[in-house]
Amino acid sequence: MKMHKIIIAGLSLIAGVFIAAGTQQFTATKASAATIQNTTTFTMEEGAAARIKSLVDENGNTVESNGLRFSAEISLTEYEALKAAGAKFGAVIVAKDLAKTVEITEETVFGATPSFYFSNETQEGNGKIAMLHVSSAACENIDADENMEICGSIVNIAVSNFTRSFIGRVYVAIPQTDESGAVTGYTYQFAPYYQDKVENNTRCIYYVAQRAVEKEAQNADLLKEKYIDAFAKTDRFTNYTYRYTVLHHYIQYKEDGTETTLYTEQQSLYAQLNSTVSGYPIEKPLVSELEGMDFIFDVAMSEKTQTGLVYAAGMQTLHLYYVKSTNISEENKDKTLETILKEFLSTKPEDVQKNFDVNTSEGGTWSADPIPLEGDTPTGINLKTESPNNDQMITLSKDFFANLHAYGVETVSFSFYAKKNGQYVSAYNMYKGNTDIDMPFTEIPTDTEKDRVMIKISDLMVDGVVAYGLRLEIGNNASSNIGDYIFENVTFGFPTKNIAVS
Repeated sequence: MKMHKIIIAGLSLIAGVFIAAGTQQFTATKASAATIQNTTTFTMEEGAAARIKSLVDENGNTVESNGLRFSAEISLTEYEALKAAGAKFGAVIVAKDLAKTVEITEETVFGATPSFYFSNETQEGNGKIAMLHVSSAACENIDADENMEICGSIVNIAVSNFTRSFIGRVYVAIPQTDESGAVTGYTYQFAPYYQDKVENNTRCIYYVAQRAVEKEAQNADLLKEKYIDAFAKTDRFTNYTYRYTVLHHYIQYKEDGTETTLYTEQQSLYAQLNSTVSGYPIEKPLVSELEGMDFIFDVAMSEKTQTGLVYAAGMQTLHLYYVKSTNISEENKDKTLETILKEFLSTKPEDVQKNFDVNTSEGGTWSADPIPLEGDTPTGINLKTESPNNDQMITLSKDFFANLHAYGVETVSFSFYAKKNGQYVSAYNMYKGNTDIDMPFTEIPTDTEKDRVMIKISDLMVDGVVAYGLRLEIGNNASSNIGDYIFENVTFGFPTKNIAVS
């Protein structure tokens, strides 16, 4: 069945905040297996559906209404057999935060000492958990297959509760009779949760609307207006951040080509509801299970699951994947991306040749100073040479870009200037290492930096491996009497393609 079907025709039920038809209470009795009908096809459908149609009250007035519908399906054969035996279908719906760890079962709902009470049928809870009871569920075939859908809804949800999650479960009440055929009670069978997981039948109305809008489903514009836009006007939208999860999976491939997950690390992060976020592969695994194993971020495997919307109720999970790597240097395998950049910009004079591969004239000397220091983190580096007439070329080493790529970096943005007459100019050319191949770049000027550029690490790669450094060469329209260079304000970009969520 498709997830999050949209209700076109609302149930004609109105009863205050919660909606249910009828108040008949059945008494649960035990029955022998021989008396229970076969319900092998009875199961909850995944997710829930959002109401989009207004209702008409008893006075003929149109009432703006919202609703969240949970449904189960059952084969037509089993449905007809149960109805012929006098069975009744119903549904129960409870707020997740109220139910907590109490399961919805025959004993907790209809038993002699139930954990729940039906708030739409009585005001006397006596310490029990409030639950909505739909004692006469809607039964109809609402999709393309031959199975029957059994549906129960909660309506008139307050806007402030649009992000509140509810658990829905449908049941069948099977009559038990004595020797004369008189009904003595009912045995209740609850439809199994979709794939036997309660979270598959736990939904809030905002999330259902989000998914419909994201999929550009029919009536998506109306759902956006009714739920997304309405909630955006509340303090709960503007003043709160909402949780999303990032899972980091460390994968090992076997000789037969199959894969196994060695370790999964979970992050819980927070951002504004309905905003777009990405997971970033910054921290390397430092767990005992992976000791001695180097991993590289797998861009191709992660690109479809790395970015997405912040869903309500913590429903968004991003997935990042790492595979065993030979591309991360031994000295960098346990470092973070921030550490690699900090060490690069803190290059000592004796390491300039190693990190920057500068050209040095006979007798010439280069020096390097991090700039400016904010705490312990430099934002750039100032390179100087004593032979400015000859030393006009700087190459950022390929090892620097190889390590960035191994940590999932896709683009590098930076500013590079040369000092001329006391002021810095940006007249330079870029090449792939020590070749005459021009390096593609994108100009990304900002309010404070008019000549900022961005490069793609993939342009420095050959057959999946970083093969070149980045050569920065002073252009002809800059004075040759220059020996003072600034490389600063380095930022990284990561793949940000939209994910497909089922």
